[in-house]
Amino acid sequence: MVEKYSIGFYGDLTTGENYQIKSETKARINVLRQHGYDWLFENTDCLLSRFDMNVVNLETPLTTEIKSSLQDKKIVLHWADPEIVPNLLVKHHINVVSLGNNHCMDYDTKGLEDTFGALKNASISAFGAGLNINEAKEPYVKNITIGDKNLNIYIIGGYKYRKNYDKDFKFYAAEDKSGVFLFTPETADELIKSIKNNDNNAFVIAFPHFGFDLSKTTDMQIEYARSFIDSGADIVIGHGPHMMNSVERYNDKTIFYGIGNFIFPYNFRGKTLPYNMVVELEFYLADGKICPKIWVYPIYMDSEAFGAQTRLLKPHEIDEFINLLLENSDISRDDVNISPVDGLIRIGIGQI
Repeated sequence: MVEKYSIGFYGDLTTGENYQIKSETKARINVLRQHGYDWLFENTDCLLSRFDMNVVNLETPLTTEIKSSLQDKKIVLHWADPEIVPNLLVKHHINVVSLGNNHCMDYDTKGLEDTFGALKNASISAFGAGLNINEAKEPYVKNITIGDKNLNIYIIGGYKYRKNYDKDFKFYAAEDKSGVFLFTPETADELIKSIKNNDNNAFVIAFPHFGFDLSKTTDMQIEYARSFIDSGADIVIGHGPHMMNSVERYNDKTIFYGIGNFIFPYNFRGKTLPYNMVVELEFYLADGKICPKIWVYPIYMDSEAFGAQTRLLKPHEIDEFINLLLENSDISRDDVNISPVDGLIRIGIGQI
């Protein structure tokens, strides 16, 4: 009998081929050539192998396409190897990805189609984007059984509204157009309420890409995330700013405004602090129902390195991490407990 089920949620992931090629010409550094792709994950496998399922924000198309309609419009275009990267993800226990971000359409519909094909060949599930709006808004669904109880977990991904991504870049999915799911209070309200009204065993996780690059929590994030909770989401786990944002409790539900980067070998020139996190939802049986606990695992990525390698936090860095996590939060330090497990630093912030 299964006694618990755990899901790890990770922030932005790219293997950074586009960055490393540029770095190679300017700084003579290409960590993918020097160390290999597995080097990016060598300090985090202890986390990835720990959970029953791992969900990341895959912030890059998997394509060999070299032409993009955005070539002279968008400053940065991401791409990653469509053969190497899916196999790399599987090797490191990543089996679900969100494509609902500001890079999945960098190489237009062809790049998105290539991405879906590469993920499908590796048996990796994707959500947050699609070849039409119905596909793009479709949540990832996981049915779990603990003891004699069942729970249906819905994970919704998508990207906030930005005028240039709508009008200039044509990034958002429509009835007859590929793109990302436009994840706003209005679109979320309809989707989340539909799930909750049709499934009494639904647990809804909002996994939005929002906020602004290298910025702390904004009013827009607060408005979006609280509206997701008001619509019925059970937790919000946000990403997008490439740095850790704060956490809060709202209407007895938890909101992570930004969990930061996970694997992102790029030099941010010290414009952000190096702290990021992995969030675990641990589901267990209590009082005849399936309940979740929330755990945070702090991680560190040097924001001044040309090829940053993610690692776990060291004990002397924990206080600064917790201070940032609770910045402008209604959660007090007394509600946070450090609970080491299997040699890992684990921080508990209570039960949903």
